Amino acid sequence: MKIYIDGNDISKEELTKWKRERIKKVLSTLGHREPELNDTDTMIKKLTELKMIYSYKEMHDKLKSKLRLSGMIMSVCAALSGDRRKFSKTDLYLEGITAEEAIKGIDSFMLKQSHENDQVNLSACPDHYVLRPLGENELEVIETTGNSPFPVQFFIVFDDETGLKTPRDSSYQYQSVGVARMKDGTVIGGVRHQFKNTDKGVEVRTSVEFPALCPTSLVKAHQMHLACEFSYWLQWIKDQKNKNC
Repeated sequence: MKIYIDGNDISKEELTKWKRERIKKVLSTLGHREPELNDTDTMIKKLTELKMIYSYKEMHDKLKSKLRLSGMIMSVCAALSGDRRKFSKTDLYLEGITAEEAIKGIDSFMLKQSHENDQVNLSACPDHYVLRPLGENELEVIETTGNSPFPVQFFIVFDDETGLKTPRDSSYQYQSVGVARMKDGTVIGGVRHQFKNTDKGVEVRTSVEFPALCPTSLVKAHQMHLACEFSYWLQWIKDQKNKNC
């Protein structure tokens, strides 16, 4: 796995350090103490187990006041930003799987409800609280974006490119694209994640669009969020492929 942010190689140690910091913050948000563990993977497993205990309603109710506040802030940012956007981008390269296998797996995580997919999605990034498919092409997300002090709730409608500013790159054969809206329908951005085959594997160019008035520090910090979740998803897809060989 190779991960690049702004052209800089992100090491496994950097990503692990980021995960540990985020685990602590999420545990605090959920009202739990940090387990006395040194292994980051074990910490993520324990955190995922904790999240899986909550029903959707219980998790939403636990975060309700924070979601209300972040929703108001995002709505104001979107209104004042108009159609101007800031962009969070991360590039990943992995040998051993194809772009076709990668996009098929990502689409499954985003759009198919199952216990296994819930577990994978909550494990992919400490900042994930809810990733819930709704209907055929919509995903409800409750997560902390970047270095925001509060989690936010939004809804991605996939295969909708209305207002997206990130251009489609025809050299990437596949994409996961969608518009992000608040519960009241306010557009707050979107995603365009693009996939292409390399000689030995897959290259993924991820991009998330935010309202232009969002702090640059938040948008930049979200690059590590993208690195965390996509590296986990891609590695999981590869591991499952190898198990079935």
